[in-house]
Amino acid sequence: MREERKAVEATEHLATFFLASEEYGVDVRVVQEIIRVSEITQVPRAPDFIKGVINLRGRIIPVIDLKRKLGLGEVELSRQSRIVVVKIKERLLGLLVDGASQVLKVPVSSIEAAPDEVTEVDSTAVRGVAKMPGRLIILMDLARTLSLELREAEEAPE
Repeated sequence: MREERKAVEATEHLATFFLASEEYGVDVRVVQEIIRVSEITQVPRAPDFIKGVINLRGRIIPVIDLKRKLGLGEVELSRQSRIVVVKIKERLLGLLVDGASQVLKVPVSSIEAAPDEVTEVDSTAVRGVAKMPGRLIILMDLARTLSLELREAEEAPE
């Protein structure tokens, strides 16, 4: 009985989403909500991966095209497109993704470090890969992936 309980406890809760045909996962605790894509207002002279800003119940939050940020092309807006609203370092950010998947528990034992060839290119984005039956989920470290944006925002005068 005790061993069974230990196995149950050793899990990570992930919110998963799609960029192209790949499934990505982030710690569910940073995800505030997942919303349909609404009107995104473009911001002049913003970096190319900043799609613009949205008004989320009175709060203006920047929307980052996560595909473009990761060098994977650009999110083609469709009915499946979503904005994953995350809170990192007390800041709300919207991540534009091709589609939201689900929230799931992943056994820690199924998570492996990303292959060296992958992390050599950009070790900041990927913290591992979860092997699930019939699928792989790329685990992202959002705080490190978005560290430049977060740092810039902290330095900007209010």
